[in-house]
Amino acid sequence: MGWVANFELSWKIAEYSIKDVPGITSRIWKNEAGDIFLQGFSLQILPSSREEATIIALEKGNRISDYLTSIHRLPVEAYLQSITEIRPKGEVKQGYATLQMSTNIHQPVHLDFTNIEKLIGCGDTKALRQLAHYRMGLRYSSDPINQLREFYLILEDEYGKDHSLLIPYRYVRNALCHPELDLSNQTKKLLVDIGEPSLDPSSPRAVELIKTKVQPLKKEAEKVIGSILKKYSL
Repeated sequence: MGWVANFELSWKIAEYSIKDVPGITSRIWKNEAGDIFLQGFSLQILPSSREEATIIALEKGNRISDYLTSIHRLPVEAYLQSITEIRPKGEVKQGYATLQMSTNIHQPVHLDFTNIEKLIGCGDTKALRQLAHYRMGLRYSSDPINQLREFYLILEDEYGKDHSLLIPYRYVRNALCHPELDLSNQTKKLLVDIGEPSLDPSSPRAVELIKTKVQPLKKEAEKVIGSILKKYSL
């Protein structure tokens, strides 16, 4: 009874090993050399309406994507391929979602879905939120403006708005997200950095300034993500 939701990943992810848990079953592909790749997974959903089961499946699928993104430092998306209702007499109903695939380069790990299960059920909304921001930040690999926003939110969430760690990035982030604020210190710094009192996303000089902030900000965000993964690993 209940539902089985099948997800396909945006990448085939190479792993050293994969350990399933009740309720989460991996779908594995092997190449000719015998290397294993995670190409998708299935989730067991308790009996419910199709609409509710789909919502539950998508939320869990997103959490698993966040986890896979964080351990591989690779933007991973999980696409709902089908959701099937299991009935006592064998009757089934199916629904399908869009599917996308691509290739990637990443570091394999020994993947244990037990850790993912712990994270999904931890109730730590801040940690789950930070993992989601990290995944979104990696998705915006060609968009430094959105990358800065996502990584900044991780640190702001972790340390608070007034933490000294955020000072080197705050004026750029405020200029991007709150251009209506007329802050003299912010304006002075921008004049020194790019010769303009505000940030124009179409200006090459502004984009270069943002890029110089993204990389150190990303490194700090990765420290936070690493602590979360360590906390919820076995």
